[in-house]
Amino acid sequence: MSRNASFVRKVMYITAIALLLLPLAALSQPAAVDPTKADGGSPGGVLSQLRTEYNLSQAELGEIDPASETMKLATLGLRGVAANVLWIYANHYKKVEDWDKLELTVQQIIRLQPNFLEVWDFQAHNLSYNVSVEFDDYRMRYQWVKKGIDFLILGTHYNRQEPGLLNQVGWYTGQKVGRSDEQKQFRRMFKTDADFHELFRKNGVEVDQDEALGPDVKPDNWLVARLWFNRAVEAVASTNRPIRGKAPLLFYSGGPMSLINGSAAAQKDGYFGERSQISWQRAADEWRAYGNRELPATEGFTFRLNEYEERQARVDQLRADIDRLAPGARAEIRKEKAGKLSPAMQAALEKAADKRTPEEAGMVYQAEYEISVTDREVFDKAPREKRPEIRPLFEELENDQAVANSISRNRQIVNFEYWRTRCDAERTKLALDARRNVYEADRLFASGEKFNEARKQYEAAWDAWAQVFKDHPPLMDNAEAQDLIESIGRYRDLLNQLDEKFPADSS
Repeated sequence: MSRNASFVRKVMYITAIALLLLPLAALSQPAAVDPTKADGGSPGGVLSQLRTEYNLSQAELGEIDPASETMKLATLGLRGVAANVLWIYANHYKKVEDWDKLELTVQQIIRLQPNFLEVWDFQAHNLSYNVSVEFDDYRMRYQWVKKGIDFLILGTHYNRQEPGLLNQVGWYTGQKVGRSDEQKQFRRMFKTDADFHELFRKNGVEVDQDEALGPDVKPDNWLVARLWFNRAVEAVASTNRPIRGKAPLLFYSGGPMSLINGSAAAQKDGYFGERSQISWQRAADEWRAYGNRELPATEGFTFRLNEYEERQARVDQLRADIDRLAPGARAEIRKEKAGKLSPAMQAALEKAADKRTPEEAGMVYQAEYEISVTDREVFDKAPREKRPEIRPLFEELENDQAVANSISRNRQIVNFEYWRTRCDAERTKLALDARRNVYEADRLFASGEKFNEARKQYEAAWDAWAQVFKDHPPLMDNAEAQDLIESIGRYRDLLNQLDEKFPADSS
């Protein structure tokens, strides 16, 4: 009897295990894509659907990497330890410059930690920036830059719709190809790199569309980068995932800045026609759209970069309204503070600006800070019977001033006003002619021929640029003017060849 009972229990256990396997199989069934079916195939079990919804890992049967899964199982719960060991080897191979073993080790790391995002960031930077510069031949450098970008794109397979990785692909495609010391060679190679173009196409970025083509009707690295930046922005909007690795201010500037950089690069390549003008117009429109985007401030409110002028105008108006209700208070406070300054500071303040010594100019700067009057001081100085009327104005002024100050700081980070002004200036005929004249003059001077013609081109360009800078003063205060400084240096060398003196500063 006991034997029969034992046998029955075993049968019941086996049957229960078999029955439990059915819901487990249903829960964990991977998705399968079948293009022959109307619904596209099976969505898989609950776990697969959750992985798809939240982009946690590979959800479809064809996406699951057998080697990756085997390595995870083989570590027997020590995957973190194994990954750390591989990182140590990777750093060692980097130090000894064994690039092939480094690449193989990196491949092993991503098999173990495909969803650890920092792996993709760190190693892509390692390949494109650190390893590439170890080679003398620019063609080998370009290949390693490509490997870094390819590595990032692979990361987007394991971490679908991850905004940070998509943004990084755009950054590397734009900055590493377009800003390197070898940018001329890299950009030229990128335009004709059919294999690289095919890689982008396979990953959803059509490099043959008009938005990706430069004025030579070939894929331009900056414009292709913009498509990746746009995909990153779309990923944030569609998945509501947080932006990783960059502040929103910088994250959303990638696409517009790629248009600006692409427009500038085309002019360096010698394109100044209607297409260049249209390119700058598109850049201006996109930069303004970026300025209208609502962005979070560290202070806890949101702002738009374009609203600075409006906010500051409101601050000025509120301040004027407060001064009207407290007449003379601001001037009286300033006078009281000025009376407490040292005699040397007072003397420096009274002296005309063009008569001050450098030491006196420094004292004036300090003095102006010490005698500045805050709106709170004006409020406290106002007649008591006027304070109930002033208080709401003062509170509104404080709020608008805080927002305006935050916008100003963030504008400086992305050089917002300069780029807005430059987009407006560059699309004018005057600026296009000025750039064309400088380009032609540089080309003629480099050829070693027609120096007199090159001189005429330079001097026509200087006249045009003088008017451009007069019409758009912010253009003077930026490092981008370095391009012109280099051309002025060539103009100086040209005059030396003609045995003529460089013109004195007329200011």
